[in-house]
Amino acid sequence: MNITPDPEEIVQAEDDYGARPIQVEVCGPTEVRELPASGYPGYKTDVVGTAVAVRILAMEPRRKYATLLASDGDLWISSTQAGAQAGAGGAMRIPAVVPYVIGHVHEVWACAVSGTTSVGVESVNWSE
Repeated sequence: MNITPDPEEIVQAEDDYGARPIQVEVCGPTEVRELPASGYPGYKTDVVGTAVAVRILAMEPRRKYATLLASDGDLWISSTQAGAQAGAGGAMRIPAVVPYVIGHVHEVWACAVSGTTSVGVESVNWSE
């Protein structure tokens, strides 16, 4: 039995059923807590060049954050392959050896600004 859903199963588009706000009245003290992150992050290293962008993060609804670290040179990152390959025209430049934290669930593509560079990726998901 598969108890871990695919990202496409988690992020589903629903038809608009004319939803409207519901009035809520808080009776007494309330507390909101952030879900804890899983106890073990995932690590990987990719080598990227200037010609073809590499997907370094896939879309992952369970991702709390990810940290990127380009070790050898600057990096272009974008949410699309074409954007990363376009460089300054469609991507954001990340300097080498400066950790960059990504706090969204969408995929991320990367290209090196010049030559090739190794990109370390740490991904931390919400606990299940």
